[in-house]
Amino acid sequence: MFTSVPVSTGILVFSIVLFVVLCYRGLHTATAALLCSAILALGTKDGWVVSITETWTGGVGEFAKQYGLPFMSAGIFSFLMRETRSGEAVGKTLTGAIGGDNSPFLLAGVAAILQLAGINTYIFVVATMAFSLMKAADLPIYIGYAAVVAVPPIVSFTLPGVTALPNILPTEFLGTTTWAAPGLSLATAVVGILLAYLYLRHLIKQARKKGIGYTTDAANEYGFNKEFGDVETPAFWKAILPIIFVITITTVFQLVLKIDAMKSLIIGMWLAAIFIIILNPKTIFKNIGIWRALSGGTTEMFPFIMMAGCVFGFGMVAQKSACFDFWLDKIMSINVNPYITAWLSVCLIAGLCADGISGMVMWLGVFGGKFSAMPGVNPQALHRIVVSASTTFDSLPHSPMLAQGMAVFRTNYKESYKYSFILTVLFPLIFSFVAVIGAIIFY
Repeated sequence: MFTSVPVSTGILVFSIVLFVVLCYRGLHTATAALLCSAILALGTKDGWVVSITETWTGGVGEFAKQYGLPFMSAGIFSFLMRETRSGEAVGKTLTGAIGGDNSPFLLAGVAAILQLAGINTYIFVVATMAFSLMKAADLPIYIGYAAVVAVPPIVSFTLPGVTALPNILPTEFLGTTTWAAPGLSLATAVVGILLAYLYLRHLIKQARKKGIGYTTDAANEYGFNKEFGDVETPAFWKAILPIIFVITITTVFQLVLKIDAMKSLIIGMWLAAIFIIILNPKTIFKNIGIWRALSGGTTEMFPFIMMAGCVFGFGMVAQKSACFDFWLDKIMSINVNPYITAWLSVCLIAGLCADGISGMVMWLGVFGGKFSAMPGVNPQALHRIVVSASTTFDSLPHSPMLAQGMAVFRTNYKESYKYSFILTVLFPLIFSFVAVIGAIIFY
């Protein structure tokens, strides 16, 4: 309808800005993506009807086709780990070994273990421990929250070999594995860990100096899930084995049997779920019920699949904008190191989407193949840059996941966002750029 480059560009920019504003104002990400796609479709070459009924819906369907099964497989494993209280058992066993000023690091450690296992609902498990730990240590709950939100940018977005979705996604677009550029990955992770550790120590010291202790009202404390009745906490060995199992088996599938990363994740999660059932038969069959256990895990993931699919569809419509090829050529012709270009563009798109995974998928779908084929660009290094860059501006105030985390920890923007911003935006910008520098020098 409006196919001139200037007008189409204006519609594209307006749609993206509106998407951010609508998300910030509380509209669901999927709905915002659909509405903005409808506006964006006015500036496409294919026309409004085709862009919405074919391009956008095709994008939603393509995402579900590629990632629906991995999401559902991870959902089953996550649900079983949470409802058998295995995740809590891991944390409780470790609690006796440390206390006081080290309590926030215990929370971070447990969150890291659960993240390594691909448990997307880890924050609910860790929150059940946070209030008692922070109360015993007489530390404000915002420090416990800060310790937990510091973990995902490092574990899921920098470490090699992890089966977390952010590390899996680029393998489909770049032809890499989850072990892409291990040296660069570890260097990035070390920088992230040091920054987070020093800052958390600073927060603890600052709280002690100012006499800021635990002040959260008991009514706000997050309790265990009682939906299935009293569930006995399993032994530590029984709780930790599924986590070790899923990490080991997915690694063996990829590196020894040479099975595709996504297929390795799916099979690994299925086998790990069966392993949990074998280890906890009473809880699964008597307290929860086997059919409910399997159904709960898969259905929990449906909203996430749909939300990410809608954003992916938004990106597909953006690719059909009349101005898209014009600006793509401009970006591709910029005389800047491609690693820097990739880093900057992923950071910005992640911020616009308010979601690192959706932003990464959008970028990979548009630029992944082109950048990885450029002379002098190593797909392994590009994999690492894209993943680490996607966890930068995705935690701006309009992030739905940020709001969810604060709600779980019964805190708010005024109390906690300044700490969250440093740990989830500023520090990731620093360590992701370390990956860029390493790629330029060594790759």
